[in-house]
Amino acid sequence: GPQGAGNSTTFYNSQTAEGTGGYLDRPSSSQDPGSSAGGMEMWGWSEAVTSWSDAQKLLLSRGWRASTINTYRPAWRRWVQWCAVSDVCVTNPSGSDLAKFLADLHLKEKLSHKSILLHKSVVSQLCNATSETRLSSNILVKQILKSISLQKPKQNSKNVWDSQVLENWLLNSTINNDNLFEVSRRCAILLLLCSGRRIHDLTLLSVASDACIISRDSVVFWPKFGSKTDSESYIQSGWKLLSNQQYPNLDPVAWVTRLIELGKQRRLACSTESLFVTACGIERPASRTIIAGWVKSILKEAG
Repeated sequence: GPQGAGNSTTFYNSQTAEGTGGYLDRPSSSQDPGSSAGGMEMWGWSEAVTSWSDAQKLLLSRGWRASTINTYRPAWRRWVQWCAVSDVCVTNPSGSDLAKFLADLHLKEKLSHKSILLHKSVVSQLCNATSETRLSSNILVKQILKSISLQKPKQNSKNVWDSQVLENWLLNSTINNDNLFEVSRRCAILLLLCSGRRIHDLTLLSVASDACIISRDSVVFWPKFGSKTDSESYIQSGWKLLSNQQYPNLDPVAWVTRLIELGKQRRLACSTESLFVTACGIERPASRTIIAGWVKSILKEAG
């Protein structure tokens, strides 16, 4: 949770650096006139909170989460060290100073664009409170960040799966029809292919009599509320999947029926009506992550 001034929350490490005779990340007193005051005054806000009472400063400091401080600390330390080498005022830099710092992070430190953006945010927030907007919106800062982002264009890492390749694999592969894991993942991939819905939507499918209606020629599901597209005024419609008796390996009706039979005991054990349940271990409804793992394993095997 947030840290109060009474806990001496600070971005400075109390350990001294070897061979420096001083603090590794503490700016000189000439650069940071508030460095000896402790707490928030050490973060470059001394001028902005000079007239504040201790209670007001304590309240302000409680707005910082410990996790945020832990994330900011390495970036702030790097900024202080860079200022010492570059003869730049730690607490009141110009937009040009910040832009040069960001450029060096890219050119010398080889940091990623995302990490550099974090450093920009840290400096903008922890330096003079009145300069945050000016620093963040400075044209040099914006331009150097744009240039850095263009050095390594984002690669589209998403694999595009050929549905025909997957269909051929499903058509020609054989599995143990008594294995709940094999039947579960086969059923999951078929339902995704037939419905075009998201993996999360598979967790909303139920075997309850009013939510799963199976006939010789089709299976109709009425998913529970909770889809990404559901709202107060809209709930996704039911799924009607037709039987494919010509190709049993691709028949959603046959596989859903088999899955209901195989998973019956595990559903009873955890008192659930979810279509998909864990195939091993503790009996419980299969989560989106578990189902995604099943789907991923099939895609990998299908090539």
